[in-house]
Amino acid sequence: MTLSIHLVRGARTVRGAVLGLTVLLAVTGCGTASQPQPVAVQLTVEGLKLADAADLQAQAEAQLAYTLEYGYVARAGAAAVSCWFAKTGVEAEVDKRLWCGPVQVPGTGAGTDWVPVPIKEVTRNGDEVRYEVQSPQVPEKGKRSTPTERLVRTDGKELDPSKQQDLTAGRDFLAVLPDDGKRTNSDLGLGDIDVKLRDDLLSAAVTGWANPDIWFTADGTVRAEPGSRLRVVRMRVEKLNETDSGFHRTNWQGFAPQPSELALEVPGKRQLLPADRLPANGSVFVVYTVPDPQQGAETLALDTLGAKSLEQRVELPTGKRSDTSPQVLHRAAWPPHFPEPTQKIRFGDRELGMKVTGIRLGRQRPVKLGESQYDVATISGPDKALLEVRVEATGNLPDTAGGSLTKNLITVVLPDGSTAPQVGARYDGGPLPFAIVVEIPADTRSVSVGLVDGVVELPRLGRTSISPVDSRLTLALEF
Repeated sequence: MTLSIHLVRGARTVRGAVLGLTVLLAVTGCGTASQPQPVAVQLTVEGLKLADAADLQAQAEAQLAYTLEYGYVARAGAAAVSCWFAKTGVEAEVDKRLWCGPVQVPGTGAGTDWVPVPIKEVTRNGDEVRYEVQSPQVPEKGKRSTPTERLVRTDGKELDPSKQQDLTAGRDFLAVLPDDGKRTNSDLGLGDIDVKLRDDLLSAAVTGWANPDIWFTADGTVRAEPGSRLRVVRMRVEKLNETDSGFHRTNWQGFAPQPSELALEVPGKRQLLPADRLPANGSVFVVYTVPDPQQGAETLALDTLGAKSLEQRVELPTGKRSDTSPQVLHRAAWPPHFPEPTQKIRFGDRELGMKVTGIRLGRQRPVKLGESQYDVATISGPDKALLEVRVEATGNLPDTAGGSLTKNLITVVLPDGSTAPQVGARYDGGPLPFAIVVEIPADTRSVSVGLVDGVVELPRLGRTSISPVDSRLTLALEF
């Protein structure tokens, strides 16, 4: 007979108890029927006998050892990683690749992944065919790879890869899991922390942190193998390049702005958090391992890509910054609530309104170049900030496009009375632009915005005078 018992690794006293129980059952002659032992099988490919199939398994396992060593995949089980053939549904028939695992592709969920290893035909001799192992096809970070058929080895052992087991997470393990936000940090055993990183394309706010012995997921429980410790970070993420309408453009000068990258840096390893595992605006749990004993700091990194790149780093869980990022990125980007004030203006023979619909502070903002192309403006120095003021014309609007002409009549005045230089605007078919962008000192806490007197030559309307009716609007930047 055999006895199958699931144990927590490292529990020596429990192992001793199981050993004693096994001996006792053997002596007393337990009457349970023995389970059938696997019987070696002759595997076939396309009806031909597969020669040296056991050697192919061993060679694939040797290949996969390199992927584990360099962190392309992580250990995800207590047993050694092994390689299997996938059955096709026909007796002893398998397809032309092995599957090696269970492992975890860093950046995926907490389920087990498998790495496919192709085999290439070398020779045929009668009813026998010989293959050689090719390089493992390691999935990209965050991409899952799992066989759909039952797995088999030459010794007759079989495995159903769809049956999820509890994971023993090894070095380089990193899972990005959805968070519905329904449970509090206290419920989950997480400590409250407040660590923020942002640029103009991506923001991340770490709200919870823990180093538990075990973490429960929808796919099963996760615990760290000896030599590693488990960490859990709760993080709210917003992909501003998707949620901010300012970036919803198609005609960019050169390349469109590249999405920023978020990564965890642990001693000896940088782990990218795959963009497609992060919500457009929502929360995730990041479950990962670090060396035990700890050998250095853990850091959350945010990299702004492109010609004017920027690297930001903050230690977890302390929140200590290890970069010299511009002051404006240490402030919130916009207020949680905005009253949308309106200034009355005279537009030719009409009285309209210029409503301020929102404001944003940043290091970079999208602006329009000429009549069609867009580009990203960047601050001139680390002590500066770009302020975007979004406006909307209201009332009985004239049938004309004028944003490219009226943008310079909208000014932003600083507390010292000086006018902030305009670095760009965005406009389309209306009489006013829908955003102007000015550069201000990064520590500015309020400005005034309003229209000034001017005369412009507008399509279909011709020469048109424009002037304010109400006083200027004061915008608080205390957020």
